[in-house]
Amino acid sequence: MFNLARHVFRILCFYPLLIHTGNAYAQDSLDWILESDSDDILIHSRPHKEGLVEIRARTIIATSYGAFMLLLEDTDNVPNWIDNVEHSRVLEKLSQRENIVYTQFSAPWPASNRDMVTYSSYRKDEMGFTLTIKDAKQDMMPEQRGYIRIHSVSASWSLRKLTNGKTLIEYTAFANPGGALPNWLINRLAKQSAKKTFLKLRQQLPKYQDLSHPSLKD
Repeated sequence: MFNLARHVFRILCFYPLLIHTGNAYAQDSLDWILESDSDDILIHSRPHKEGLVEIRARTIIATSYGAFMLLLEDTDNVPNWIDNVEHSRVLEKLSQRENIVYTQFSAPWPASNRDMVTYSSYRKDEMGFTLTIKDAKQDMMPEQRGYIRIHSVSASWSLRKLTNGKTLIEYTAFANPGGALPNWLINRLAKQSAKKTFLKLRQQLPKYQDLSHPSLKD
């Protein structure tokens, strides 16, 4: 029964995207290596550059697009679900859909803490909701003492409505944390962090379902 449930979860995660995007998506999926399949969360990785990996995490949960965006925008709550985040704030709101965000990450001893300055924007269309994240101009926030600045940030959140009334959430990310950490350790921590984040995401997201986003409707 457990194996059957896991098989059904995989089908629900992959099939809705496959029927929308056809052979291009099927070919793209071949590049990903399954790292973890438990707790209704799929974690994949694939080689990126400089010996590092790109991470993809997926889960299915009942949520509106607006509730998910409210969770992301609640910077005071970000440390409660995004792994290793100790502080996050919006430096500048460029438009209703665009922000410049500063985030600080804690790191276990003896590694140094990290921070990053990113530009994010979102869109909603007939396919669903997508939020993209990339490096922002670094002069938006001077480098801070005790923190190593993360560069080469590229990430996205994608949400797609399923026929069963639930939503497929997919997160893909690559970042070079800099410093002297070996690649094997960076890659291992990235996979672990994605899993921890999605576990906490599933705990936090239901709290926002009864709230209404001012500019994002399903």
